[in-house]
Amino acid sequence: MVALSVRSAFDLALRALELPSGSEVLLTALTVPDMARIVEMHGLVPVPVDIDEDGEIRIASLNGAITSKSRMIVVAHLFGHRSALDDLLGIARRHNLLVVEDLAQGFHRVGECGHPESDLAMFSFGPIKTASALGGAVVRVKSAALCRTMSELLGTDPIQSSTAFARRLLRFTLLKTVSGERTAWLFRRCVERLGYDFDTLANSVTRGFTGSNLAAQLRRQPSTPLLRLLRRRWRTYDFARIARRTEMGRRFGARIGRSHDPSHSFWVYPLVVDAPSALRDRLRDAGFDATHLARMAVVPAADASRVPAGARRVLERMVVLPWYPDMPDDAIDAMARIVGTIEPNPA
Repeated sequence: MVALSVRSAFDLALRALELPSGSEVLLTALTVPDMARIVEMHGLVPVPVDIDEDGEIRIASLNGAITSKSRMIVVAHLFGHRSALDDLLGIARRHNLLVVEDLAQGFHRVGECGHPESDLAMFSFGPIKTASALGGAVVRVKSAALCRTMSELLGTDPIQSSTAFARRLLRFTLLKTVSGERTAWLFRRCVERLGYDFDTLANSVTRGFTGSNLAAQLRRQPSTPLLRLLRRRWRTYDFARIARRTEMGRRFGARIGRSHDPSHSFWVYPLVVDAPSALRDRLRDAGFDATHLARMAVVPAADASRVPAGARRVLERMVVLPWYPDMPDDAIDAMARIVGTIEPNPA
């Protein structure tokens, strides 16, 4: 089925499931902030499950997070990396947990469905995602009954207006104009000279949902123009771009002495380093628009003894490199040399 966004699809699934109030939903500890908000919006309790520096859920953290109130685990596949799920699925089945895959950052090809044993798999086509249609999410639901209930609920929601989608299209067209290879660095410098944090500003501009009334924003059917654009993107997207992006990741990893899982498609290239500010500044001085994870947050833990230290380290120490398939090899090599001077052994 198709929804307005991954967050809309997640909200829709919780509406359909009607989990008992106070039930716990386990979440990958590093995710977009709205995921925990959506859980709370349904009277449920978000519980973080810690990750390692590759974004993989720590099985020990998962085992420690499960209680008699646990009903679901949402696994975010981060940065283009595909998490191994076999062990996690075994644990989930023993505890009767639903397993939801958040593949917003992990779309590889048309027709993929996530792990065959997961209960839901959600793919995003938002503004900064692979094969972007400036919105929309495709969801695979394992249970026919759950899919039917979700579809019926979605049919009762108002339809996103064509005018709203047109405004969105215009906003991102303007943003694209100032974010090209030649203009992004200059635009960043202008923004910072005016006293603003560029990453925070960019995050606020590209966020799909803002303000306090999150439920009303989520509960919209995708408009006809959005559906048409999504269908067109699926038909015409050049998937060789993903192959090129993946090859770039392998090349860069080899240059800095870092290996990667074969499933990694490098939606972005993240580095966890000891001196993130120094590395970002050095890359920016060389004309590379490195950023931090302004769009993500650590899911808060109700119990202070269960604060997800791994996720916090990733968030605080990560540098996200500029990463697009048209980047020339000499630029990749130049970034690798800079990383080597600042951080000889990045994670």
